[in-house]
Amino acid sequence: MEPQARPAPDLSATGAPFGYLPEVDRSQAALAWIFSALMLALFLGFLDQTIVTTALSSMARELDGWSSLSWVVAAYLVAATVTTPIYGRLSDLHGRRPVLLAALALFIAASALCALATSMTQLIAARVLQGLGGGGLWSVSHAIAADVVPPRQRGRYQGYFSGVLALANMLGPVLGGACAAYLSWRWIFWINLPLGGIALLLASRHLRALPPPLRRPRIDWLGGVLVLVASTSLLLGLALAAEGGAWGAPGVLGWLALGGVGVAAVILWEGVAEEPLLPLRLFRSSIFSVASAITFLALMVMLGLLVLMPLDYQLAGRLPADAAGLRMLPITCGTVLGSFAAGRRMSRTGRYRVFPLIGTAMAALGCVLLAECGLGRSLLADALITAALGLALGCLLSPLTVVVQNTLDQRDLGIGMSCLMFWRLMGGACGVALLSTILAGQLGGAAAEALGGSALTGHASAGTSAALLAAAGGMLRHAFSAAYLTAAGLLLLAFLLALALEEIPLRSR
Repeated sequence: MEPQARPAPDLSATGAPFGYLPEVDRSQAALAWIFSALMLALFLGFLDQTIVTTALSSMARELDGWSSLSWVVAAYLVAATVTTPIYGRLSDLHGRRPVLLAALALFIAASALCALATSMTQLIAARVLQGLGGGGLWSVSHAIAADVVPPRQRGRYQGYFSGVLALANMLGPVLGGACAAYLSWRWIFWINLPLGGIALLLASRHLRALPPPLRRPRIDWLGGVLVLVASTSLLLGLALAAEGGAWGAPGVLGWLALGGVGVAAVILWEGVAEEPLLPLRLFRSSIFSVASAITFLALMVMLGLLVLMPLDYQLAGRLPADAAGLRMLPITCGTVLGSFAAGRRMSRTGRYRVFPLIGTAMAALGCVLLAECGLGRSLLADALITAALGLALGCLLSPLTVVVQNTLDQRDLGIGMSCLMFWRLMGGACGVALLSTILAGQLGGAAAEALGGSALTGHASAGTSAALLAAAGGMLRHAFSAAYLTAAGLLLLAFLLALALEEIPLRSR
């Protein structure tokens, strides 16, 4: 049965701009259908970040595009990241359901174009379109969850979302490799059509009770252009820095400078716009600002570690790729368990401040242990340290989402959640660029050229010289330790910010 809603009264006399929420059916059956649609949409959006990584060489061989291979990944990430705040504002103005349906339709159509690509240029262009849809899947799904579940109960549902993220991170490389080996890399994109069709059907049928806006929306088009220019420039600069390991390169500095100018223009314009795309009033809330900053730092560490740890296993620990992938399971499972545990505890107590404090402290300690002990020496030690690190990160991230949802007005819920997702994605890009650059800088000279040029971008080959790896063993351990200690420093800064996080009661409605 479809969720039913009582007719919304006319609130025009009260001046309510967007935010009347009718009585959505919150029975277990109704919520199960709603979250099935949201989790499937999220799964598709997250999966296409990782599923292509193990099939890149197959794509390059067939399409003859080795020189632009890294942009198959970067094109999706950049497009999805820069559109998250725009989707959030559009969902505030036009309603969640139509915006999510439009994002799903674009994602499905772009997936078909990816599968039909006959050149690397076509594939990258289709990945940009796919990312434009993926950004909406991420941000609007979180906003819908905040619409239908009160803050006091959102912890456990955020745990489900964290589980979807972890599942996509685990299955993506495996599915991509299987498709490339036994079918064709094109099946990586074809499988999105039936899954996306199911998500589209579920969302269309079970999200009808979500409220439409109460007055005709107006879009801040200039603000949208400025946000796109600023965020795209910054992400391109970070991608080039991570790829080349040099922050001082002219191309990197040029893009970062353009991004800085774009950020200044966004602040100036959004401060005077009548109906801004990115309301600066959000940042007047100390809770929103502090939670966003902690999220940014935490994702710098989390995404940076997810890139560096497999390299540590393979280069310093001398493990094959499949064994390195299996040893990433403890941190992934720990993240899911930590998120579920924190969410359930938060739902029972209504308190959240303790979780960022415990999470940042434990994660910082875990990074110090990684720096001291290294990876790949002992299966038991690897499992214990990385599982504890995953528990700490899960305990940290899920509550912060609920904190932001609890402090926002209904009219700003979509853009607020999109901003939080934007900080997550930007933090991940910054973390990968920073830690990769530190690693390459510590390696230095010939070792950096031999190992960093391919391995640091995730494309280490079996042809990497065993003699060079043996000779560089001590250098590798020292380089990875420096990266892990940098991550610990970032988490220490996040801990200090968590001390300033104000705690207010979680709403029960």
